[in-house]
Amino acid sequence: MDGPGNSHLKIVRLNTQLSIMTIPDELIIEILSRLPAKSIAICRSVSEEWESLLRTPAFTDSFLAISSAQPRILLTFKCSGKWHYCSTLQPQHLDKELSVVEADYHMRLIGGLGPESCLSVQGFTCLIDRPVKAINSDLRTFFGCDPINKQFKVLCMTVTNYRKQVNSKEHQVLTIGKGRLCWRKIKCLFLHYPVRNRDGICINGILYYVARSDKTCLIASFDIRSEEFRLINMPEGSKLTYISALVNFKGKLCVVVYSGSHDFEGVKSTWATDTGEIAWVISSWKNPFYVFIYNLDSKHVRRVEINGIEDNVLKGIDRYIPHLNVTNYVENVMIL
Repeated sequence: MDGPGNSHLKIVRLNTQLSIMTIPDELIIEILSRLPAKSIAICRSVSEEWESLLRTPAFTDSFLAISSAQPRILLTFKCSGKWHYCSTLQPQHLDKELSVVEADYHMRLIGGLGPESCLSVQGFTCLIDRPVKAINSDLRTFFGCDPINKQFKVLCMTVTNYRKQVNSKEHQVLTIGKGRLCWRKIKCLFLHYPVRNRDGICINGILYYVARSDKTCLIASFDIRSEEFRLINMPEGSKLTYISALVNFKGKLCVVVYSGSHDFEGVKSTWATDTGEIAWVISSWKNPFYVFIYNLDSKHVRRVEINGIEDNVLKGIDRYIPHLNVTNYVENVMIL
């Protein structure tokens, strides 16, 4: 039905469309970079122009930079035969002894044994399955990123135990991206093997992991870009008998060592926050669930209580969670 009201409505719609089309791409990128990753997926379906714009390196780099300033905590756990994935923002109230945050539920996977560990690098998450063990051999897997070429790679080493001699015999690399995925064998020039149950960490394109060589505990590194191994010289007089974790402390490698006077067997994950604090969780689920954060300057430990999982996911059905992974991560909308 035509009329003044309908004509006015048509004019408003036309002007709105014209005003959106005349917004500079730089301003659109600045605005949309502050949205959650799920909203970006919706915005890409608005038009072909937006889909093309939101796939450009200019937008994905801007989104990652803003997301990195607001890191999150990612929780993966198995409940009633399903693997669940939740996350929450890292709390910023550094003066509170106890902070309470609400977890966001993302997705679930059905079937399979589930990941042995969950590794997060530059907004991408790598789930490491429990490998089928062969006689006297095992697999150790790590995940890293080359920030210059923006390439993500998986490093896998076969560790053998023959006549009480443990060593890594085979080294392979998988480059994640377009095209066919194919493992490539590479060479390592020195004898060593990664320590089991110790996740590596990637900092500025260098993957670090705890290793042993001739019964000596050390730190090895792998350059994601050049695919070269190196050993890191330890400070003279240092006693790295038990390295709990390697963390990214303000862009530098930090070694967390637990002394023998404390019982840290229950610690599952350890990482550094963007504010320069050390965080960890216990290995089993308890309600309420806490993340413990240690301030290196004040030497004070505070707790962060994570709500929402017990009521929204578990719902009292199965509260025994034997497998729990916790790590810090940022969102990334780049398409590999």
